[in-house]
Amino acid sequence: MALYRRGKWWWTNFSVNGVRYRQPIRTEHGRRTKDWREALSAEKKLIAKAEEGKLSVAGQSFARLAFTVALERYLADRSAHVAPRSHRSESDHAKPLRESFGATPVTRVSADSILAYVRERKEKGISNVTINMEIGILRRVLKRAKRWSLIADEIPRLPERRDIGRALAPEEKLRLLRIAATRPEWETAYLTSARG
Repeated sequence: MALYRRGKWWWTNFSVNGVRYRQPIRTEHGRRTKDWREALSAEKKLIAKAEEGKLSVAGQSFARLAFTVALERYLADRSAHVAPRSHRSESDHAKPLRESFGATPVTRVSADSILAYVRERKEKGISNVTINMEIGILRRVLKRAKRWSLIADEIPRLPERRDIGRALAPEEKLRLLRIAATRPEWETAYLTSARG
């Protein structure tokens, strides 16, 4: 952490998670400052934002962004290409990724950290389908940063159940209809099934 003067104005130069931030100090109102105490206070806020992954560096490549910043950019860009409901679903599935990877630069997301994430989610009892959806979002963020190809072979897709059921045979349907006709609480099911 270093606060220094450049001309009349205060600047900061610090690193968080291997990412270097060098920029002019600006107050809450967006103006530069010449006051050392004001600059010190603003610098502390900048460092806190960087640690939370909410500060990006101007001109910084997507791969060098903090994961949360990269994820927000990805979701914002993706919203133009998907239905609002899909965007909402993707944002919801991204929450655990935000919590887990936080301010980690995208370049530092490794196969080991992803596998640890998968183990942690499995220990919490999360289904394979949900974990695969979360890893899908992570994969697309890493693809955009040109990092996925480096680790893709090490991240297997979790198996998902594919037994979605089957259609009833005619005799099974007749048996179901006979039983449904004798039970008043099944009236809606009976009427719906009798039509089809």
